[in-house]
Amino acid sequence: MEKLSEDMRERQKPVARIIVLVSTAVAGFLIMLVRLMRKS
Repeated sequence: MEKLSEDMRERQKPVARIIVLVSTAVAGFLIMLVRLMRKS
C-alpha cells in the first residue's frame, strides 16, 4: 500500500502542483471579492 501511494504521488506531482496553484488563486480571488463586498 505504501509503495502504491508513493508511486501515485510521483505521478500526480505535476497535477497536484496545478491543483494547488488553481485552488490558491481561486481562494485569493474569493477573499478579494469578499473584502470588496464588505467595503461596499
